[in-house]
Amino acid sequence: MQKKVKPKKQLGQHFLTDDSIAGKIAESIGDYPIDRIIEVGAGMGILTKPLLSKYGSKLACVEIDRESVDWLKKQDWTSGLQILEGDFLKMPYAELFESGNNAVIGNYPYNISTQIAFKVMESPIEVAFFGGMFQREVARRFCADHGNKEYGVTSVLLQAYYDCKYLFTVNEGSFNPPPAVKSGVMACFRKQQNPPCSYKSLALVVKTGFNQRRKTLSNALKPLLSSKQSFTLPENIAGKRAEQLSVETFIALALAWENASA
Repeated sequence: MQKKVKPKKQLGQHFLTDDSIAGKIAESIGDYPIDRIIEVGAGMGILTKPLLSKYGSKLACVEIDRESVDWLKKQDWTSGLQILEGDFLKMPYAELFESGNNAVIGNYPYNISTQIAFKVMESPIEVAFFGGMFQREVARRFCADHGNKEYGVTSVLLQAYYDCKYLFTVNEGSFNPPPAVKSGVMACFRKQQNPPCSYKSLALVVKTGFNQRRKTLSNALKPLLSSKQSFTLPENIAGKRAEQLSVETFIALALAWENASA
């Protein structure tokens, strides 16, 4: 029997051990047409197997751990599988994505999952689907609605571009080693139209608004209000806090900021 890969704490590795959960994650994309799918953190391939069965040569796995890469290459079922060894966060977009519908999925290392989300959002090559396994609180934050204490910067930015749905919770015992927290699976499908404002403007307004989330927006957005005299807040917004604003309202604010004169 071939020796299994030892999970490495420094890489945040918690290998999923439940085949049924892996299958449900692979099926979370449904019948949405995908031309290229990137799995982040293949490990010993428990999610890779159902993905490979469904997507075949469209699948490429990104894995930073050399031991995991070597293990995968020795498996009979991985014949022909494209394995990209390296750090997903540092890989050029052109090396990862192609024209058409790209997807990113995985059982993500929890310590870098938010950074992975930002890389997906900031990609110049559109990613049609983004989903998989996260720390439960992170997945809930991504999918949270306004007025919820979990709602924040990543909620707004991700939901400006994607329809996001929290799918189900996974208990600690489904991993080796078991993490200290529960996990959550989500699925995000790209909206048909991008916001009318740029990502850069939206990120600036959202991050500034949430930087002092207990303050009203008239105070939190002072740096932006003072830098562009024609940028003003509607009265019905000025007295609210960032968490009370919908994604659509933030987009409208970002567009107003973008079009305001200095």
